[in-house]
Parts: sequence; C-alpha cells; structure tokens
Amino acid sequence: MRPKPHTTVAIVDDDQFVLASLHDFFDAMGIDSKTYSSADEFLASDDATKVHCVLVDLKMPGTSGLQLLESLVEQGGPPVCIMTSFADSRTKAAAVRGGAAGFLEKPINSADLLAFISTKSRH
Repeated sequence: MRPKPHTTVAIVDDDQFVLASLHDFFDAMGIDSKTYSSADEFLASDDATKVHCVLVDLKMPGTSGLQLLESLVEQGGPPVCIMTSFADSRTKAAAVRGGAAGFLEKPINSADLLAFISTKSRH
C-alpha cells in the first residue's frame, strides 16, 4: 500500500532514536515527515494544519500522547495514531475512546504503519 503523494506525517516522541528511525523510514518510502520531541513542541509549532496525520508516543514528559490526541480532536485536527510499548487493552480502549484513528505497538510493524498512513492521511 502506498500513501497518497505529498503526504506529510508528524512524528511526536521523546525518544530521539524513534524520531530518527521513523524519519529515515519515511524518507526511504518517499513520505515527508516532521519530528517533534514533545507534544508541547508540536502544539507550539502550529503545524497541525500542515500535516496529514500525526504519530504520537503515549507516554512523554509534559503533555501526554492522549492529551495531544484530545487537543487535536477538539480542534478538528489531523488523524492521530498512538504509538506505545504499553499496548494493553485498557490503554488501547482509552485511545480509541479519545478519538485515535490508529494504535500501534512498539516496536512498530512497518506494514501496519504504512497501512495507517495510506488510509488515514487527510487531504
């Protein structure tokens, strides 16, 4: 599955290795991405209107992934996919209830990631 042309993905994670890995992966796939080391950095950037979807880590210092999700849903922002190592059913249910368009367990399966990007990115 290939995403639509000119898709830009926001990656929000406090782990620099995850940011670099996902950015390199998207670059190799021909997908634009922007990285943010916190939800607060993403919110301050005002890029919510410039990206097609957001991948966000669940647990980060400051604003959490679920809080960012809530904020973007309230704003009518882009689709959000929660990424986490804590993928228990309660956490997944909270993300879905909060309006998450996707939920990926770390380490992230690249096929699942591309499926989310190609089906959920808005234009």
